Amino acid sequence: MVTRRRLAITLTAVAFAGVFAATAYARTHTGRQNPQFRVTVTITPRRPVPGQTIVATVRGWNMTKHSHTGWWEVTWETPTSGISAAATATFKPGRIAVMNDREAVRVTATTAKGWYIISAAIHDRHGTSHARVGAKVE
Repeated sequence: MVTRRRLAITLTAVAFAGVFAATAYARTHTGRQNPQFRVTVTITPRRPVPGQTIVATVRGWNMTKHSHTGWWEVTWETPTSGISAAATATFKPGRIAVMNDREAVRVTATTAKGWYIISAAIHDRHGTSHARVGAKVE
């Protein structure tokens, strides 16, 4: 009986890991964990080939009718490097916040293989909304 229970727990853990891994590298992901903010990250194409350009965009919105002070951050990771930016800001109501970023990489035969990942977050004293997506060069 102990063996069956361990097997069931293991299979459940593997199933959840597969679901969350797929979500983490979806083509578009929107985070609304903090109901005051919405963060959307998009990357295309999902499996780029030489000749295509990986385009990653980030957008963040204040979903309330009031200005909020908080901070935002954006991270762009490649198989060989990464860059991150963060700043404190006042987010105006109902508008794209200060987050409106675009990254692009032209894929060639010599482009590093692996994941190209864009992630973003908006934080305030009530919590964080965050999202992350990736494209894989094979």
